[in-house]
Amino acid sequence: MRFLLVFVLLVSSALSVAATPPDESMVVEATDNSYVVADISAPDDPQGLRAKNFGGLDFLKIWYASQVQAQEQIVSVGLVKFDLSALKDREVRSAHLQLFATRADLLQPVRMVDVSLADGQWTQSDVTFNTLPQISNPPLASAAVYGANVWYSWDVTPAVVRKVKDGNVGYAIGLRTLETKGEEQVVFASSAAGRNAPRLLLTMAPAASSIPLYALPVGIGAAALLAFGVGLLLGRRRHVRVAPAVTRAQARAVPISHVTNDEEDEAFIDCPACRRQIPAVADVCPRCGARVPAGPVISDR
Repeated sequence: MRFLLVFVLLVSSALSVAATPPDESMVVEATDNSYVVADISAPDDPQGLRAKNFGGLDFLKIWYASQVQAQEQIVSVGLVKFDLSALKDREVRSAHLQLFATRADLLQPVRMVDVSLADGQWTQSDVTFNTLPQISNPPLASAAVYGANVWYSWDVTPAVVRKVKDGNVGYAIGLRTLETKGEEQVVFASSAAGRNAPRLLLTMAPAASSIPLYALPVGIGAAALLAFGVGLLLGRRRHVRVAPAVTRAQARAVPISHVTNDEEDEAFIDCPACRRQIPAVADVCPRCGARVPAGPVISDR
């Protein structure tokens, strides 16, 4: 029974070491964020909006104003970039872009905000509408925006998985609908705000174990051998404790005439003078001094 218990405990320990650990989570904050602006009704850009940089502000303004003033059609696009170098050689299970809205001025209760892949080199300190990276179409994901002081999330897993090898990934954020003679905006917190910065919430497969695959059967085998050895040791100790007791019991059951020389030291006789028990090997009674004739052993200790 003890052997079985020890074996079960050791095998359970080996299996627990080899059990698959849960997925890991990681939050990656944006390294660059900005937005660009253009009046798409005026290719000659009389206001110089296409060449302006809006990086370093504490907000990302996703905005449009369509024919609010004359024929102007002003549109802005948000840009966010993340460093993926920490994900090298890791299996990404899921990735969600999360932005915190600090303001939402909408003409309808809900507006769809699209997120697309922004493929190309850019930094928040110099990106403009004229240097806007290539924006993928259709969008990667969409989310319904309905108010401020809320985190919004977009599933961008395929883009992250595809861009891990490049070491970074960029996204473009924009309102899907532009109403004529209307103006709407959603303002998100940027990294410069100090809190609620744009982030990627990632779920990854567990890191590869440093224990080789062959370690499990080897460990179980070693545990079994160790348990077997412990079982033998416990059995031997039990045998050593029981054997002397059995021998003494058997000795008491042996007739007096068959007592061995080793056992004579424990035999007694009655003194013929004082009738007290004395050792059978005594020639003189140690109690009364009477001489003791040779006689049969009549009792033991």
